[in-house]
Amino acid sequence: MKIYTIEEISELMAEQGYKYCSLVDYAGTPVIPYNSHKMTSATRLKEIEKRLGSKALKDGYYYVKCKNAIQTKVSDDYMIYKGEKPLSDDTPVPAPAPILIQEKINFQPEVLTYEGALKLQVELERLKLENAALKKELEQLQLEIKEYESDKMLSEDENKTPQLLENAKSFLSEIVQFAAPLLDKHFELKEKALGVKALEIQSRSENIQRQNATGQKRQSISIEDFINLHKEDENLYNDLVSIYNSAQSVEDFHNKLKDFDSNLFENLLNYGK
Repeated sequence: MKIYTIEEISELMAEQGYKYCSLVDYAGTPVIPYNSHKMTSATRLKEIEKRLGSKALKDGYYYVKCKNAIQTKVSDDYMIYKGEKPLSDDTPVPAPAPILIQEKINFQPEVLTYEGALKLQVELERLKLENAALKKELEQLQLEIKEYESDKMLSEDENKTPQLLENAKSFLSEIVQFAAPLLDKHFELKEKALGVKALEIQSRSENIQRQNATGQKRQSISIEDFINLHKEDENLYNDLVSIYNSAQSVEDFHNKLKDFDSNLFENLLNYGK
């Protein structure tokens, strides 16, 4: 597999007319994201070159990914090596490390408000009541099983319908055995989801407190409203929505936005001042 230099990639970018480029490690994890439409690909390539020259970035194989349109999923990937030892096209390339796929936590706007937290608390209380009611039904079924087993009339009619009674008791027993753990598991998952969203709300509150403590003004516009201000610029709007959906928290969104376009980040912080 061919290993390129920054100079070779720069020439290819000029020949192919690439408008966007980014840097990922050998496992596909982003190191530097694609440039915005306001930044040229050549400028982004200079940042990639500077990053590859940093001692903080470990030696190894990386890819410079190039595109002509930011919306396309397919990119042209050029392998590059960071390190001191000389390499050639015949140098064996190690197998890529396995990519761990983690379940993505949706960054929903409602978790950023206390009204959203209140709605979640109400839903939790409703689930508690529902869970308690279903457990009572299961207890009633258990009592009915005992009544069937102790009923004298069943013993008198045992020769007529033995198989039917056994099937009924077996069916009710299976319901009791499997339904209760499933209900508890469902309730546990709901509680965990609420806990995750509560932590996001707490993180946002702590960030606001830190800003107030350092004398900074509170943000006077929500992230969603800020994104909607750029709907007329379709490419920029799509880029902002993509950053928003990939963010794990408000702070993560700020960091990604600053890396994407520092001017936009400053506009967001200074909006309303």
